[in-house]
Amino acid sequence: MRILAIGAGLFGLMIASPALAADAGQQMMAQNTYDGGAVASQDSLLGAAPAGNGYAVLRQATLNAENNVSVHLSALHFQYHENATEGSGDDENGFAPGFGISASVLLPQRGLPTDYYAALIYDFSAGNFTYGGHYLESGLPATATDRAVLNRVEARLGVGVPLIGGAELIPFAAFGYQAWNRNDDLKGAIGSDELYTSGLAGAGLKLDLPVSPVLVLSGTAEMLALIGANVDNDGFGLSHSMGISGEERVTLGLDYAVHGALHVTAAGYYEHFNYAGFRPSAATYYLYEPLSTTTQIGGDVGLAYSF
Repeated sequence: MRILAIGAGLFGLMIASPALAADAGQQMMAQNTYDGGAVASQDSLLGAAPAGNGYAVLRQATLNAENNVSVHLSALHFQYHENATEGSGDDENGFAPGFGISASVLLPQRGLPTDYYAALIYDFSAGNFTYGGHYLESGLPATATDRAVLNRVEARLGVGVPLIGGAELIPFAAFGYQAWNRNDDLKGAIGSDELYTSGLAGAGLKLDLPVSPVLVLSGTAEMLALIGANVDNDGFGLSHSMGISGEERVTLGLDYAVHGALHVTAAGYYEHFNYAGFRPSAATYYLYEPLSTTTQIGGDVGLAYSF
């Protein structure tokens, strides 16, 4: 056969000339190879992908999720209980819509295996809470609606530690302020308009976990102290400080890159804190603020611009 003859001739040349055989082998390695539907260079098939390429893509997703400014709409469920020494104490609960704005940065430090982290978060909520309690002098039960307004601002400073798979662990210090304007509409009652304010100071830990080049999940745990807490009562002309107490907050979030720099964000959180209150005295007209517990469960959805 003609094909066999050509093959035999080529085989004879390779045996007769080892150098030619080596050249032929090198030429064959450089030829295209059929891989079941596409023709590609054999060199490209044998060559490995650049080391760390997948890591770089996921790390960039984490950086994109942290370097942004955002706005969001929110809703929370509020539950408040006073641990009074008489009766069952006062309670308030209800839902409040709101909004918020935030900004954060995560900047690699040159020559160091860590990143700079900073964030600023502001949240506003307002709604009608149901009040159930009692009148101070008579002890008779009382019900009302609290036209509540809530404000909270938090600043963070920390250091990011890159992890395998593009994840980032961020321990941070936190400082802030929160306020609750409590305005119960008890007709003819004195002292139903109160303002609770407090500074915040503590620490937290955040974990960013990129699960794809466009989706980053996160979890944050914070332990804060309420410092400089104060309650103002307009009806009695009373302003009194309260002791230091604790606040715990856990947040789960996600960041999804929709198109280019435009991202969609979502988060849910659980928050618990106490107001330490103060004891009655002549200076406070023998009024007092009992220890109270507040629990908030909320969530938000928003849009972010990554830079």
